[in-house]
Amino acid sequence: MARQTESYINKLLDLKPQKTDGLYNELAAKGHPVIRRDVAMFLSQVITLSEPEKILEIGTNAGYSAIVMAKAMKKGKIYTIDYRADNHQSAAENFKKFGVEDKISLLTGYGNDIIKELNENFDLIFIDADKKGYGAYLDYAACHLNPKGVIIADNLFWKGAVISEEAGDDPRGVTSSLREFNKKFASLKGFKTQILSIGDGLGFAVKEDR
Repeated sequence: MARQTESYINKLLDLKPQKTDGLYNELAAKGHPVIRRDVAMFLSQVITLSEPEKILEIGTNAGYSAIVMAKAMKKGKIYTIDYRADNHQSAAENFKKFGVEDKISLLTGYGNDIIKELNENFDLIFIDADKKGYGAYLDYAACHLNPKGVIIADNLFWKGAVISEEAGDDPRGVTSSLREFNKKFASLKGFKTQILSIGDGLGFAVKEDR
Protein backbone atom coordinates (compact mmCIF):
# COMPACT_ATOMS: atom_id res chain seq x y z
CA MET A 1 0.00 0.00 0.00
CA ALA A 2 2.82 2.42 0.87
CA ARG A 3 4.45 1.95 -2.55
CA GLN A 4 1.10 2.41 -4.30
CA THR A 5 0.46 5.60 -2.35
CA GLU A 6 3.91 6.98 -3.20
CA SER A 7 3.45 6.13 -6.88
CA TYR A 8 0.01 7.75 -6.93
CA ILE A 9 1.25 10.97 -5.32
CA ASN A 10 4.28 11.16 -7.62
CA LYS A 11 2.01 10.92 -10.65
CA LEU A 12 -0.57 13.35 -9.28
CA LEU A 13 1.78 16.10 -8.08
CA ASP A 14 4.75 17.77 -9.70
CA LEU A 15 7.20 16.78 -6.98
CA LYS A 16 10.23 18.32 -8.59
CA PRO A 17 11.24 21.11 -6.19
CA GLN A 18 13.55 23.79 -7.51
CA LYS A 19 14.19 21.86 -10.76
CA THR A 20 16.29 19.26 -8.96
CA ASP A 21 14.70 16.12 -10.38
CA GLY A 22 17.63 15.37 -12.69
CA LEU A 23 19.98 15.27 -9.71
CA TYR A 24 17.50 13.17 -7.74
CA ASN A 25 17.30 10.58 -10.52
CA GLU A 26 21.08 10.52 -10.92
CA LEU A 27 21.73 9.97 -7.22
CA ALA A 28 18.97 7.38 -6.84
CA ALA A 29 20.34 5.44 -9.83
CA LYS A 30 23.78 5.38 -8.19
CA GLY A 31 22.32 4.06 -4.93
CA HIS A 32 22.89 7.21 -2.88
CA PRO A 33 20.57 7.52 0.13
CA VAL A 34 18.50 10.52 -0.90
CA ILE A 35 15.38 12.05 0.62
CA ARG A 36 12.21 11.20 -1.26
CA ARG A 37 10.56 13.72 -3.56
CA ASP A 38 7.67 14.43 -1.19
CA VAL A 39 10.12 15.13 1.65
CA ALA A 40 12.11 17.45 -0.62
CA MET A 41 8.94 19.33 -1.54
CA PHE A 42 7.93 19.57 2.13
CA LEU A 43 11.34 21.01 3.05
CA SER A 44 11.05 23.55 0.27
CA GLN A 45 7.55 24.57 1.39
CA VAL A 46 8.53 24.89 5.06
CA ILE A 47 11.47 27.13 4.14
CA THR A 48 9.31 29.23 1.83
CA LEU A 49 6.82 29.77 4.66
CA SER A 50 9.16 30.24 7.62
CA GLU A 51 12.03 32.01 5.82
CA PRO A 52 14.87 30.69 8.03
CA GLU A 53 18.16 32.52 7.79
CA LYS A 54 20.34 29.92 9.52
CA ILE A 55 19.91 26.19 8.90
CA LEU A 56 21.80 23.19 10.25
CA GLU A 57 21.69 19.95 8.29
CA ILE A 58 23.11 16.82 9.93
CA GLY A 59 23.83 14.43 7.06
CA THR A 60 24.93 15.94 3.73
CA ASN A 61 25.52 12.91 1.53
CA ALA A 62 25.77 14.22 -2.06
CA GLY A 63 24.01 17.49 -1.24
CA TYR A 64 20.53 17.00 -2.72
CA SER A 65 18.55 18.11 0.34
CA ALA A 66 20.89 21.05 0.97
CA ILE A 67 20.38 22.21 -2.61
CA VAL A 68 16.60 22.02 -2.26
CA MET A 69 16.76 24.07 0.94
CA ALA A 70 19.28 26.58 -0.39
CA LYS A 71 17.24 27.29 -3.51
CA ALA A 72 14.15 27.89 -1.35
CA MET A 73 16.00 30.32 0.96
CA LYS A 74 15.71 34.03 0.27
CA LYS A 75 18.85 34.77 2.28
CA GLY A 76 20.98 33.10 4.89
CA LYS A 77 23.33 30.18 5.38
CA ILE A 78 23.15 26.41 5.62
CA TYR A 79 25.73 24.53 7.70
CA THR A 80 25.79 20.89 6.64
CA ILE A 81 27.68 18.06 8.33
CA ASP A 82 28.93 14.74 6.97
CA TYR A 83 31.72 12.48 8.19
CA ARG A 84 32.74 11.42 4.68
CA ALA A 85 35.06 13.74 2.79
CA ASP A 86 34.14 12.06 -0.51
CA ASN A 87 30.48 12.94 0.10
CA HIS A 88 31.48 16.55 0.60
CA GLN A 89 33.52 16.55 -2.58
CA SER A 90 30.49 15.35 -4.54
CA ALA A 91 28.24 17.78 -2.69
CA ALA A 92 30.53 20.74 -3.41
CA GLU A 93 30.42 19.92 -7.13
CA ASN A 94 26.63 19.72 -7.05
CA PHE A 95 26.34 23.00 -5.11
CA LYS A 96 28.40 24.73 -7.77
CA LYS A 97 26.32 23.19 -10.54
CA PHE A 98 23.14 24.61 -8.99
CA GLY A 99 24.71 27.97 -8.09
CA VAL A 100 24.15 27.69 -4.33
CA GLU A 101 27.75 27.23 -3.11
CA ASP A 102 27.79 30.66 -1.45
CA LYS A 103 24.81 29.73 0.73
CA ILE A 104 26.28 26.49 2.09
CA SER A 105 29.14 25.76 4.48
CA LEU A 106 30.47 22.18 4.50
CA LEU A 107 31.58 20.80 7.87
CA THR A 108 33.42 17.49 7.56
CA GLY A 109 33.47 15.17 10.57
CA TYR A 110 31.25 13.06 12.80
CA GLY A 111 28.03 14.81 13.72
CA ASN A 112 28.44 14.47 17.48
CA ASP A 113 31.96 15.91 17.30
CA ILE A 114 31.02 18.83 15.06
CA ILE A 115 27.92 19.94 16.98
CA LYS A 116 29.95 20.19 20.19
CA GLU A 117 31.99 22.91 18.49
CA LEU A 118 28.95 24.74 17.07
CA ASN A 119 27.95 27.40 19.55
CA GLU A 120 25.18 28.67 17.30
CA ASN A 121 21.41 28.94 17.32
CA PHE A 122 19.45 27.98 14.23
CA ASP A 123 16.05 28.63 12.70
CA LEU A 124 15.75 25.14 11.21
CA ILE A 125 17.60 21.89 11.92
CA PHE A 126 17.25 18.94 9.55
CA ILE A 127 18.36 15.56 10.90
CA ASP A 128 19.11 12.85 8.33
CA ALA A 129 22.33 11.10 9.37
CA ASP A 130 23.27 8.00 11.39
CA LYS A 131 20.03 6.83 12.94
CA LYS A 132 21.55 5.70 16.23
CA GLY A 133 22.81 9.25 16.73
CA TYR A 134 19.36 10.81 16.38
CA GLY A 135 18.79 11.09 20.13
CA ALA A 136 21.94 13.18 20.66
CA TYR A 137 21.13 15.32 17.63
CA LEU A 138 17.65 15.98 19.00
CA ASP A 139 19.10 17.05 22.36
CA TYR A 140 21.34 19.51 20.55
CA ALA A 141 18.55 20.77 18.34
CA ALA A 142 16.19 21.37 21.24
CA CYS A 143 18.81 23.57 22.95
CA HIS A 144 20.07 25.40 19.85
CA LEU A 145 16.89 26.41 18.10
CA ASN A 146 15.47 29.92 18.01
CA PRO A 147 11.86 30.49 19.14
CA LYS A 148 9.43 29.32 16.43
CA GLY A 149 12.31 27.33 14.96
CA VAL A 150 11.72 23.99 13.28
CA ILE A 151 13.21 20.50 13.71
CA ILE A 152 12.70 18.01 10.88
CA ALA A 153 13.93 14.41 11.13
CA ASP A 154 13.75 11.86 8.30
CA ASN A 155 13.31 8.05 8.18
CA LEU A 156 11.36 7.69 11.42
CA PHE A 157 9.40 4.69 10.09
CA TRP A 158 12.60 2.92 8.93
CA LYS A 159 10.82 1.23 6.01
CA GLY A 160 8.03 0.16 8.33
CA ALA A 161 10.28 -1.66 10.80
CA VAL A 162 9.47 0.64 13.74
CA ILE A 163 5.74 0.15 13.15
CA SER A 164 5.80 -3.63 12.83
CA GLU A 165 4.81 -5.57 15.94
CA GLU A 166 7.11 -8.41 14.93
CA ALA A 167 10.56 -8.30 16.48
CA GLY A 168 12.45 -8.93 13.23
CA ASP A 169 16.20 -8.78 12.75
CA ASP A 170 17.84 -5.66 14.15
CA PRO A 171 21.56 -6.52 14.34
CA ARG A 172 22.70 -2.90 14.38
CA GLY A 173 20.01 -1.78 16.81
CA VAL A 174 18.71 0.87 14.41
CA THR A 175 15.04 -0.06 14.70
CA SER A 176 15.10 -0.07 18.50
CA SER A 177 17.01 3.22 18.53
CA LEU A 178 14.43 4.87 16.27
CA ARG A 179 11.56 3.56 18.36
CA GLU A 180 13.11 5.21 21.41
CA PHE A 181 13.80 8.37 19.41
CA ASN A 182 10.18 8.58 18.24
CA LYS A 183 8.94 8.39 21.84
CA LYS A 184 11.41 11.08 22.85
CA PHE A 185 10.50 13.24 19.87
CA ALA A 186 6.76 12.92 20.50
CA SER A 187 7.12 14.12 24.11
CA LEU A 188 9.60 16.92 23.43
CA LYS A 189 8.96 19.70 25.95
CA GLY A 190 8.52 23.21 24.63
CA PHE A 191 7.64 22.00 21.13
CA LYS A 192 4.54 21.19 19.13
CA THR A 193 5.37 17.91 17.42
CA GLN A 194 4.00 15.72 14.66
CA ILE A 195 5.22 12.54 12.98
CA LEU A 196 3.99 12.77 9.42
CA SER A 197 3.38 10.00 6.88
CA ILE A 198 5.64 11.69 4.37
CA GLY A 199 8.45 9.76 2.73
CA ASP A 200 9.74 7.18 5.21
CA GLY A 201 8.19 8.96 8.19
CA LEU A 202 9.02 12.58 8.93
CA GLY A 203 9.31 14.17 12.36
CA PHE A 204 8.19 17.81 12.44
CA ALA A 205 8.52 19.95 15.57
CA VAL A 206 8.01 23.69 16.05
CA LYS A 207 9.54 25.41 19.07
CA GLU A 208 7.05 27.37 21.11
CA ASP A 209 7.54 31.13 21.26
CA ARG A 210 8.05 31.82 24.96
